[in-house]
Amino acid sequence: MIPAIDHGTILVIDDEPDNLRLALELLREHGLEVLSARDGPAGLHIAGHLRPDLILLDIGMPGLDGFQVCRRLKAAPATRDCPVIFLTALGTIKDKARGFAAGGVDYVTKPFDARELLLRITSHLRLARRLVELQDRLLDYGPPVPPDPGSARPTRPLELLLRARDTLLANLTDPPDLATLARHCGTNRTSLQRLFKEYLGMTVFGYLREQRLQRARCLLEQGHSIGATAAAVGYFDGRDLTRAFKQRFGVGPNALSKVA
Repeated sequence: MIPAIDHGTILVIDDEPDNLRLALELLREHGLEVLSARDGPAGLHIAGHLRPDLILLDIGMPGLDGFQVCRRLKAAPATRDCPVIFLTALGTIKDKARGFAAGGVDYVTKPFDARELLLRITSHLRLARRLVELQDRLLDYGPPVPPDPGSARPTRPLELLLRARDTLLANLTDPPDLATLARHCGTNRTSLQRLFKEYLGMTVFGYLREQRLQRARCLLEQGHSIGATAAAVGYFDGRDLTRAFKQRFGVGPNALSKVA
């Protein structure tokens, strides 16, 4: 069964007419607004002016290839937060590593399965919206502050979430267990899990795991070794990090660390 998709505007950047037509028909059939571009410069122009909710990006295009386009999207304030899914016939480990290193959030190879592509689009659209909504609310509270066990306990739901978030980010290598974290925030485990699922679409552990792996990705791209990275983000050793990293990104950390 094809999943139902929330409303959204998708920009498809692909130089092959048949591939572009197939993607556009599929997305429109499921209620999504669609924009299209036949090359990288046109895609950058459209993305910067019309601000799509998500971008499907081919790699093998003349002129600016998909990796270059993605890096420019992530460097521009207007488009850096827009999730980019690579949709391409290039499916080697090296290609996937370069895609994630350029800033892509996901990678789907052609010929693609319609259900898989729609599931991935749905997941990233929902997560992006939750993050935007949360960021808007965070503006009222200022930047994260180091957790202070002696400070007054928060009372509003968002304050509880912020307290938990800041505690986890400050203790990636040795986070408290769920019960301890909930007590620190002045709530219980069930309520804290509910808050994370409502605002971020994931469990407390899922959020911690994602933050660890995103931090690991940044460290690897900066040239840190797998062992040092594992220790820096709270994994037992390099093998433990490698398993989790490959499950999340589809490539091992060793491949990503070798990307030029």
